[in-house]
Amino acid sequence: MRFGPFTLEDRLLRTVAITIALIWGAVAYLRGLLHSTPAPALQGTGLAVILLNTATFVLLGVGLWMGRAKRSRLRWAGNALLLTAMGTSLSLYAIAPHGGGGYFFSLAAMWALMMRTKVRWGLALGGATVIVVAALGEAYGRGPDYGLLAAFIGLTLGALASRQNVLAQEATRRAEAANAVLAERSHIAREIHDILAHSLSAQIVHLEGARLLLSRDGDRVQALDRVERARNLAKSGLEETRRALATLRGEIPEPKEVIAELAEEFYASTGRPCDVQVTGVPRELPPQAGLAVVRTAQEALTNVRKHAPGARARITLRYLGDAVGLEVADTGATEPVLEIEGGGYGLVGMRERAELIGGTLETGPEGRGFRVALRVPA
Repeated sequence: MRFGPFTLEDRLLRTVAITIALIWGAVAYLRGLLHSTPAPALQGTGLAVILLNTATFVLLGVGLWMGRAKRSRLRWAGNALLLTAMGTSLSLYAIAPHGGGGYFFSLAAMWALMMRTKVRWGLALGGATVIVVAALGEAYGRGPDYGLLAAFIGLTLGALASRQNVLAQEATRRAEAANAVLAERSHIAREIHDILAHSLSAQIVHLEGARLLLSRDGDRVQALDRVERARNLAKSGLEETRRALATLRGEIPEPKEVIAELAEEFYASTGRPCDVQVTGVPRELPPQAGLAVVRTAQEALTNVRKHAPGARARITLRYLGDAVGLEVADTGATEPVLEIEGGGYGLVGMRERAELIGGTLETGPEGRGFRVALRVPA
């Protein structure tokens, strides 16, 4: 059984290891405390040992608990308690240097404070603690404990390294979030472009054709046919807008169904057939792969309408073992090509969409026509 990245056995082993470590630490600490000089007692210095141990333990525990949430309003109070715990633990070290509790609690509190505060304040705290420990040794005539000083210096450097690592991870997460936002914006830009290219560009083609017919020979019948086709494209563009919004919400339709609809729209708007062939065993595709297939087919048919008027089209959808392939080809223009300003982003957008999910896009002439071939992992 798994719980996130850990199995049940991992959690049990970790719990057992932590429990054993805590028990061992508590036993070792109590043993050292009972054999310390002065020993715990109900009067004099021995009483001070008991009170300082109790105060340090409570301050440290409450301080760690109050500051466990990063944005908690109580974190500043938790930090103050940890700083107070360092004061009481160093006082305990001063009167019972061999008890072990003083410097142990100081190390724990200092690590927690350095992980919570800014780097410069953590460095100042570590330096001040080292100076205080050295001064206590001199003040009580014991001389500096170089092993203990090395432990505090090592802890300071280790905490600073860990803090820098945490800051680097947070910066990485922020950068990844910013990249995700930019990627989503690019995704939406491609969706908007595909909708406009698919519906509005084709409408311009027909309306421009109607204008030329009326201005040249006044053929109202053909002009009316062009206007009706533009109206149908406007209706299908509205439907495609709704479809795109559903796609952005994660509602990805089956590619073969959408391609069949696109072929019908192509015939309705051009009067030319668009043959559809599906090979392999159809299956559910990953959302990004299905979206890439649909948008590429849509953009390719839009380009046929714009750049190859009068051409027939052919779409082949192939379900392969670990990928899906799409091929859109046309037979070449049989009518004059209308010059329309704008555009030029279609092929770039198709290629970017394919590359983002590890796919490839090939484009180029095929006979008198043009061919677009997409392959994406699925």
